[in-house]
This record gives sequence, structure tokens and C-alpha cells, in this order.
Amino acid sequence: MRLEEYQPTPPAEVSCSSDGSTSTLCFVRHFAHSPDRVWRALVAREQIPKWAPYGIDRDIDSIGPALLTMNDGSEPPNYEIEVLRVEPGRLVEHTWGESLLCWELSADEGGATLTLRHSVPNPEWISPAAAGWHMCFDFAELLMNGIEFGPIVPIVGEAVMEYGWQKLADHYAAALGVSNAQEGEENGLA
Repeated sequence: MRLEEYQPTPPAEVSCSSDGSTSTLCFVRHFAHSPDRVWRALVAREQIPKWAPYGIDRDIDSIGPALLTMNDGSEPPNYEIEVLRVEPGRLVEHTWGESLLCWELSADEGGATLTLRHSVPNPEWISPAAAGWHMCFDFAELLMNGIEFGPIVPIVGEAVMEYGWQKLADHYAAALGVSNAQEGEENGLA
């Protein structure tokens, strides 16, 4: 596969909840790979930048601090994160700026299901985050299928607009009943 051939996969199952001060995106994605393979892609320092808009200074399969470095040109370029909870092969939860992310894996027929709960203080971040994670998970699937485009994922920052990010953000905003604060603007979440 050539990068120019990339098209986002069909929209995923999503929902959103809010407690008044925090909104939480729940994004569910099936992978046609074993939970062990998906776990490795989620927590391994050398694999993360191949599918996400950031790198990390250590595997995040243990509790404690880590340094997350954005590779999409966004500001700030670095975040000190804290891995708060780990259940090896099943769950990792960590901070990221004002966000809290909880990644849960379960085996299913034909592979694994990943449920990402991404909590943010601003509900307008929900649909851009959903679109960004959608594209990230597409690249994670490609990585697990043996397709790599280099040491970092090539579609980040402004480039996401050329590959269907806006259409995804609009779809998720409508599906979730939330506004799309990034409509028509540059976004670096994927």
C-alpha cells in the first residue's frame, strides 16, 4: 500500500457522556489481531509513533511518569504524562495534559476489541478527538498488518485534511450530537 492510497475506514462505534465539567468520548474499535499484538502496539515505545501523532520515552506498560513528545508540530511539543493504572495485556490508563485516557482490550471473535475512553474538559474537543483517533487506529491496524511508512506516522497536523479528517469529524459530531469546534480549521489530533 502506498500512502496516497490511504482512505479512512468506515466510522466506528462511539458515544459521549458528560458530568458537567468533563466530557468522555468512548471509542470502540475491532482489530483483526490478537489482544497481545494490539497491546504491544498500544504500549511499546518503538511502535507508538508509527500510528500516533506522538512518541513516548518508555513503554507505558508500568505505572509512573513518562514524557510524551508530539510529532505533528503542535504546541506544547512535550507533555509529562502519568501512567496511573496498568493491567498487563488488558488496560492502561494515563494522563495527557488536561485529558485522561483509558485503553481497555478484550478478546473477541477474530481478534481484539479496543475501547478507548478519552476524557477532556471541553466538550468541543470530542468530535476532533474521535476523528483523530479514528485515523490513528487505521494506522495502528496497518502497522499490525506489516505496513509501515517510516519511524513516525506520516499523516499528522495539516496533512490530515487531505485524507478525510474533516469528513470524519463532521460525522462524529453529528453522531454524538456535539459541536465540531475544529470545523474547517487545521487540527493536529491525528
